[in-house]
This record gives sequence, C-alpha cells and structure tokens, in this order.
Amino acid sequence: MRKSEIYSLYTPLQKRLLLVAGACIAILTPFSDTIYLPALDDIQSDFHTSTATVSLTVSLYLAFVGLGQLFSGILSDKFGRLPVVLGCLILFEALSIACIFAHSVLILIVERCIQGFLIGPAISLVQTIIADVFAPDVRGTAMGAFLAPMLFGPVFAPLIGGFLTLAYGWR
Repeated sequence: MRKSEIYSLYTPLQKRLLLVAGACIAILTPFSDTIYLPALDDIQSDFHTSTATVSLTVSLYLAFVGLGQLFSGILSDKFGRLPVVLGCLILFEALSIACIFAHSVLILIVERCIQGFLIGPAISLVQTIIADVFAPDVRGTAMGAFLAPMLFGPVFAPLIGGFLTLAYGWR
C-alpha cells in the first residue's frame, strides 16, 4: 500500500466523526479542571481544610495530565491506540463518580491525580490517531478542529460549575 492510500482508508464522514469524538475528549481536560473551581470554598468547608490543600486538587490534576502523556506511547504500543483511549475514558469517568463520594480531601486529591493521569494519554493518543488518518496537507486544519474546543472549557466550565454548585452542592 502506498503512503497516499493510507489516508483514504476512512470516508470524509468517518474522519469528521473522528474529529467530533476527539474534540469531545479534548475538552475533558480543561473542563474537568475548571468546572469545580466555583465549589472550592464548599469543598474546603466540607473537609475542614485549608485553601492551599484544596487547591492541590487542581494543580496536581494538571501535573498528572502531563505525566500520563509520557506513558501513552508505551501503552499504545502494547495494547493499541483505541483500547487505551477507551480504557482511559472509562476509568476517567469512574474516577469522576468516585470524586463525588470522597470522604476526605486526601482521597479527593488522589482521585484527581489518577483522573489527570488517565486523561493525559487519551488526549495525546487522539492527536496521534488524527495524524494517522489525515494527510499532511489537511492535518493542520484537522488538529485545529480537534483542539479548538479546549479553548471553551475554561470559559464555560466555571459557569456550569457555579450553577451546579448552587443547585446541588459540590458533590
């Protein structure tokens, strides 16, 4: 198979669906990082802890996003890209639910670290999948479409988080 034929394995519709799915994954990092910022005071009060300790749930999450990306290549070489992405997403969602039931700030911090570690590989592997599917002459446009939603996460997530916190509390 010639190199140019590789990029025609998927139909234009399949490529667009891949970009939409990838964009939904891309928004998870900034969205889950900032959606609960309005609830930090409530979390601090609930766990009777300091602002600095509660802030660790945000900063360590982001640090572990970067750390998790370091393992994406190793994991995808062993298990394949799609199984790693799907596995990371399923575990990420499970940890999101687990954060609701955290009984201490330490448990919340650990769960957030694991969340970050899991979403890091998912994001980097989706970028790799896009590079595999789109020819070099359209890859920049595809990456832009994939990454653009990341800009909306920090804008809309705190608004949504504020409304959710007012309506239901931080959990």
